[in-house]
Amino acid sequence: MGLNSDIAEVTAQMDKIIAGKPGKWFDISDYNLKIKDRKNMKSVYGLIYNILHHGDEGKRIIDRTPKKNLDYLYGQCAGHLNK
Repeated sequence: MGLNSDIAEVTAQMDKIIAGKPGKWFDISDYNLKIKDRKNMKSVYGLIYNILHHGDEGKRIIDRTPKKNLDYLYGQCAGHLNK
């Protein structure tokens, strides 16, 4: 899987969490999506971080994403909420 598929997967999970659909990973009430602070784990970046580090059957998105691309991935995923 490439970077674009990782971004698509994270944004899809974000959409599911925000919509409150069954089978979601996290509860949207745990986050304040208006906060853009990278160090605040209750912000948009905290949500993205948790999605990246959550694993199904031991497979995490963060494990397959090159570290040099993480800033871009975070930026694209955070920007997704502004659309």
